[in-house]
Amino acid sequence: MKHLPSIRRPARTATIALASVAAGMAITVPGLALATNSGQSVPAPPANPTSASQIQNVDQVKTAIKGYYGDTTTTTMDPVNGTTALHQFNPDGAYAHETEGIAASADTFLTHEAKPTQKHTGKPAILFDIDDTTLNTYSYEIYSNFVYNPTSNAAFVNAGSAAVFPAVPGMADLENDAIAQGYSVFFLTGRPATQLDGTLANLADAGYNVDPNNVFLKDLSAPWLQSCQTDSNNLPCTTTEYKSLTRKHIEQDLGYDIVANFGDQFSDLNGGFADKTYKIPNPMYFLP
Repeated sequence: MKHLPSIRRPARTATIALASVAAGMAITVPGLALATNSGQSVPAPPANPTSASQIQNVDQVKTAIKGYYGDTTTTTMDPVNGTTALHQFNPDGAYAHETEGIAASADTFLTHEAKPTQKHTGKPAILFDIDDTTLNTYSYEIYSNFVYNPTSNAAFVNAGSAAVFPAVPGMADLENDAIAQGYSVFFLTGRPATQLDGTLANLADAGYNVDPNNVFLKDLSAPWLQSCQTDSNNLPCTTTEYKSLTRKHIEQDLGYDIVANFGDQFSDLNGGFADKTYKIPNPMYFLP
């Protein structure tokens, strides 16, 4: 198990990804491109707009995001003050159906790759990000009005409850099927070490089978991350560097082959050291 120093989660940028659910459009904020169902990226609008018509209306986008998730009020109260009823996605909504479709496709792929004719070297493994890849954080985004605050977010994480952060639809079944086929499962997140216990409890409560030794939280002092801090400005790892170098460690030092890598951010997937990547939809925020 990795016991790591507390590191603040990177600042998040709101993602404008669904200006019109009914129209099936996908729009992004400056500097960001999102994957469509076809796997292609949607071009981002200009970084320096010259007209208001180039910018999506934030209130309309929030309404569209709620429509995509199928916003549903629950009886679970918030973990911060216990005074606000949490909102969750509709298990029969567009978001749930889309993620279930991705999980089904990945399950088919992993079933084929796990056959005795497997062409890969190393012990077969799959790797998941956590927030909005295995655990859905829609409840927090609505509670916080899409504004990240480390203190209130930590309260949600440390609640360790699937009533707060439920499983992303299809992903727990996918993980369990992969284990049954002989895959080892790793989790790689930018969450700080203070959230380790809550993270493990939440994953278990949401139906995942977790080996604590295969859960990596961000620790820039780890030996395999030291190359991140050798540039002239002594800058810390980017998300892409942190995640790709950790995958490299899993493959080259621990002897696994990451057959599939799952993430809701492109920074979860970029940088190699995975045979195949799966982008999980997340129109709520962007982590560069």
